[in-house]
Amino acid sequence: MHLDQACDDFLSHCRFDKNLSEHTLRAYAIDLKQFQCFKTPRSDVTQCKREDIRAYLKCLNDKCNLKEASIKRHIASVRAMFRWLETEEVIDVTPFHRLAIDIKQPVHLPRALTSNEIRRLLRQPLTKLGLPTRNPYKSQRIARTVRDHTGFLELTTLVTLELLFATGVRVSELSAVKVSDVDFDRRMILIRGKGNRERHVVIPDTDLRELILGYVEARDTLSPTTTSLLINSRGTPASPQFLRHLVIKAGERANLTRRVTPHMLRHSTATHLLEAGIDIRYVQRLLGHQSITTTQIYTHVTDSSLKSAISSTKFRVQLLERNDN
Repeated sequence: MHLDQACDDFLSHCRFDKNLSEHTLRAYAIDLKQFQCFKTPRSDVTQCKREDIRAYLKCLNDKCNLKEASIKRHIASVRAMFRWLETEEVIDVTPFHRLAIDIKQPVHLPRALTSNEIRRLLRQPLTKLGLPTRNPYKSQRIARTVRDHTGFLELTTLVTLELLFATGVRVSELSAVKVSDVDFDRRMILIRGKGNRERHVVIPDTDLRELILGYVEARDTLSPTTTSLLINSRGTPASPQFLRHLVIKAGERANLTRRVTPHMLRHSTATHLLEAGIDIRYVQRLLGHQSITTTQIYTHVTDSSLKSAISSTKFRVQLLERNDN
């Protein structure tokens, strides 16, 4: 079997048998295309050896100059394809068999927004809508703020920011939420995450519920037949790219020194919940992490929190005083 055919068959397996998301399928396709360029598409997949994988790893590092995380993803995609080919008995044994690949990634702490930055971020669409404060939201009052497409865009920005921070969902997950997924009575939203795994996130207070109700009322006048919760100004479902753009522009208008992204709001949710004393297992479930190890990266504390905690103990002064006595 030629390599290009093997890649196509594996992608079909991922789409129809494993039902992977479009985002994951796109990533696999990009990574496997890169491997085809390295080996040539018409090469015999059964002749791929361990030495080829080592040479590809060196190519990604030296010629492509990719970062560690990107190299790790490329190798993982190729490994997954060869594992499937072995399972399907297209090849006798995967070239990754007993191949030790140790790609060390630098550890970066998640970039979380401070409380002040979050307030400034939310204040921008509020001001544009003519709402002096965040609390309390009232659904009828919210709906009345929308007088044109520009007003609806500001309201979409506000709802997007509030939901991303309140629930910690990924922007792709938020984009996929339908109106029917929102249980206003129980204050819960059904989320379909990676691998089509379902979970519920909480609408934490009645004010946010009122905001969402007001948005639904406003959007129904613009696009009553659309099932998606969030829509753009044309009345079609809001894509992840559209929502990402709204978040970035809101950060720029708030004059924040850092470029704000949806994933930064997800980081902020986890960080602020853990610093507030919420059990890490609840945060794990909220974020949709399969392993608690992934959630543990958020257990860092900010420098200011560290300074406050250490200073409040006065351990050095107390220790020195005991020694002096």
